[in-house]
Amino acid sequence: MILAMEKSSNRRFLKVGIIAALVLVITILHFATPVEHTYLHQIYQRSYYIPIILGGYWFEIAGGLATAVALAILFVVHILRDWSHHPDYSFQQYAEIPMYLVLAILVGYLSRLQRKSRERLETAGAELSAAYKRLNETFDQLRHADRLASLGQLAAGIAHEIRNPLGSIQGAVDILGQGIPAEDPKSEFAQIARKEVARLDRLTGEILQFSKPAPPRQFESDPREIIEAACRLVADQASRQRIEIVRKIDATEATVLVDPEQVKQVLINVLINAIQAQSQGGRINIEGYVEAGAWIASVQDAGPGISPEQLDRIFDPFFTTKREGTGLGLSISYQLVKNNCGRIWVSSEPGRGARFLVSFPLVKSSAP
Repeated sequence: MILAMEKSSNRRFLKVGIIAALVLVITILHFATPVEHTYLHQIYQRSYYIPIILGGYWFEIAGGLATAVALAILFVVHILRDWSHHPDYSFQQYAEIPMYLVLAILVGYLSRLQRKSRERLETAGAELSAAYKRLNETFDQLRHADRLASLGQLAAGIAHEIRNPLGSIQGAVDILGQGIPAEDPKSEFAQIARKEVARLDRLTGEILQFSKPAPPRQFESDPREIIEAACRLVADQASRQRIEIVRKIDATEATVLVDPEQVKQVLINVLINAIQAQSQGGRINIEGYVEAGAWIASVQDAGPGISPEQLDRIFDPFFTTKREGTGLGLSISYQLVKNNCGRIWVSSEPGRGARFLVSFPLVKSSAP
């Protein structure tokens, strides 16, 4: 911004220099040319229109009048010095001075109209661009909601059909595994069966939560406390994977109307994703701050990042890049944030980590 201001100031000085140079050159020609060359003086006299037009065009009425007045003073000195002995011709020259002033006002006024018209067009262009962006966001949300609704209905039916026999299978596996010595090869298969049944049970639970999320029980909550609670719950897992969680929470008192348990679940999902993205250890920066009437929580990891193709599908159900992931964690988070009148989005560059942001409108804040 400072660089742009410097460039604008430099251009302004250049324009003033051009006008001053033209005035100086024409005035010198007036004073240096003998009065016998009347036709040359008439040319110089009309040449004064050039700096007046430039002054009015570049600096509007004030600039045009300033140039015209300066020229008028110099021109009067020239008339008194060289043409006082020609009353008829000097009168014609004096009559030129009001034309300088009229031209300055006219060009300056037209320049002002042009500037205002340009500003209106720029404002309209910015508003259209913002409206187009909002329209695209709304369309994406509608498209995402439509996919979620269709998949939710299908998933709910499948999950219900699977969960009932799954309970029977789990009980049968537990019974069959009883009494098998640990050294028996069958024991390993029993453990595998238990693990896979538990995974299926967890998957069906997530599907049911995704298809029919519990309605939020909203009340005024301190978002700082929610962030701290989420960080405490994932601290042990982060420590095991040698990941440092660095918190930078704005001390500004703020309140949001949300279901704190659901928002905490969202932050836990995002934090776990950030932990899993850094299998060799690393760092997670979590920030909380007030901006534009909303409380924003930001979670930045130092993982491999997300490709542009994956970024467009990151909140789609059943989309995952993990070998054992279900692809429902972020979809559930998206639904929970939406149900709490919030917004969640992500930005990322491959190789430079990912940044998830969650935003909720403020109920009240002590921010200035």
